[in-house]
Amino acid sequence: MTSPKRSGHPPLVSTDLPVEQLTQSAPVPLQERLRLAFAGLPGVQLGPSFVCVPGTRAGHLAPTVAHGPLEAFLAGTEFGHLHPPYDGSVHLMLPGPVAGRVVADGWGEPAQPPGSVLVYGPRDEEEAETVRELVLASYRFACGGATTPASGPTPDGGGAARIVSAM
Repeated sequence: MTSPKRSGHPPLVSTDLPVEQLTQSAPVPLQERLRLAFAGLPGVQLGPSFVCVPGTRAGHLAPTVAHGPLEAFLAGTEFGHLHPPYDGSVHLMLPGPVAGRVVADGWGEPAQPPGSVLVYGPRDEEEAETVRELVLASYRFACGGATTPASGPTPDGGGAARIVSAM
């Protein structure tokens, strides 16, 4: 099964640090939906990022559930973050095959540290669901496997579920 391709042209992204999405910013209500996706995951606390600009909202795993490999984390137990509202993209650590598929299908681009992906901010509800599924994939990677969040839905075969099925 092939994964969905992101439609349209990719947004412009800065090549200097910090890497930021410069065009096609996600609408604030969709950013809020992603913030809630991070916040609703068991064992996750939202807080400032250890590696990004002020205003970034990061998902930090409690040490009791952070069983993933070192390459599942940006720093400490931070597995991903939502960039500030002027940007709206998401920076995630993903397993290699998933990260490769995300980039190949036009959902984002490689970022630093190696193995991380800048996932473009969603432009509509359908894209927000795909990006939410990628947040779940990053969370499962950081937890050390196929952890199903107790407080949220699991991939149902739509959107990024096909991308993350490589896990």
